[in-house]
Amino acid sequence: MYIYEKEVLPDGLRLISIHMPHIHSVVVAAYIGIGSRYEEDEKLGLSHLLEHMLFRGPRGFKDSLELLQAVDDIGGDIDAYTSPEHSAIIIQVHKKHSKRALEILGALVLGGNFREEDLNTEKQIVLEETSQFMDEKGDYVCLDDHSYALMWKTDSRDYVSFGEKKTIAGILKADLDEHYARFFVPENVVLCISGNFYKEDVKNWVVDAFGGFCGKLTASKPILTVEQKAPRCLFKRTSSQTTHFKLCHKAYPYKHPDVLITLLIADVLGGGISSRLSSNIRERLGLVYDIASYPTLFSDVGSVDIYTSTKKANFEKTVTAVMNEVKGLVDGGISQKELMRTEERVFGQMQFTMDSPLGMANWFGTEELLVEPKKPDRPEIQAQKIHNITPEEVSRVIQEIFTPERRNLAVVGPVGLWGRKRVKRLLE
Repeated sequence: MYIYEKEVLPDGLRLISIHMPHIHSVVVAAYIGIGSRYEEDEKLGLSHLLEHMLFRGPRGFKDSLELLQAVDDIGGDIDAYTSPEHSAIIIQVHKKHSKRALEILGALVLGGNFREEDLNTEKQIVLEETSQFMDEKGDYVCLDDHSYALMWKTDSRDYVSFGEKKTIAGILKADLDEHYARFFVPENVVLCISGNFYKEDVKNWVVDAFGGFCGKLTASKPILTVEQKAPRCLFKRTSSQTTHFKLCHKAYPYKHPDVLITLLIADVLGGGISSRLSSNIRERLGLVYDIASYPTLFSDVGSVDIYTSTKKANFEKTVTAVMNEVKGLVDGGISQKELMRTEERVFGQMQFTMDSPLGMANWFGTEELLVEPKKPDRPEIQAQKIHNITPEEVSRVIQEIFTPERRNLAVVGPVGLWGRKRVKRLLE
């Protein structure tokens, strides 16, 4: 088992400790309320570039190489990411190096020592990272960004969360300094330590590692409510022989009362190896190699998504087959047997979270940052709630979500004009 504790320090920094005495590792992680959602179109990529630059300006280290060597010296792993709504820095080490890991994390979060020469180098690295989502003509083809823009952006569909050449080139050191000062403040950061550590030492380590953290949050979160009355499509034509697509239905945000039901529905559709999409579209029809369904959750909006790819000649057949599965779900619902099998699978996945210090840090850290609950939604409680869901509740949510006016299709591949028209009719 584990022991969860939360404390708000005098400066506003939220500290979550998840004590798991039966394991050998510790995860220390900082979750920060910053991401592309907070950026203007002409500055897209600023948060992602800032995440990179944190490693170049850590407090107490002369450069990124010295910092990364310090992580290697204790046999640790370090990672960072930026999503539309939040960023994270995560370090995993053996339990005996917990204090040093917190010192390194504090050096990153409280650094902000950005230099022009480092900025120019890191811009090139970011553009190299972005290039993996470019086609041979240089067009941006990241499905996740295209589907996000399709559903939640009213002003532009040219949404490149990593930043593209023209926006990255225009970012100055002053922009980084201002962005850092706005968002890297104690009340906008959740610090998690998860694993096997001495609980009585943690607070002292945090006070030392994060000493001098200051500032007040002034940024506000832009609203993502986009009115929709009919299916929407976005096609990005490429010369590839493979077509990738995401079919997304607008659903519920991170802590909606029915979000657990969407987890079940997504799992029935395309979660397990015997799910409907996998059984029928891969195993029986042989149209795809991989197909999956999953929820995408933000603090105030969400969706249930289906992703797959197929060769050019099979694109319309595959979309038709996917829509047939959606229609079958709407018309027939989920059987009691299917519900019980899926409940057991989702229950198991939630139980597995409690075996992982990283899983637990992500569970409690993102929940605290995005919704700041009065009482945390523990994975073992959520797992038990899964078994209380009835077929009638599932049917109600299916009928609410899988309607044409919530439907969005983002496609990247060689789809011609007539193919687009036929696919649009399928969605209706």
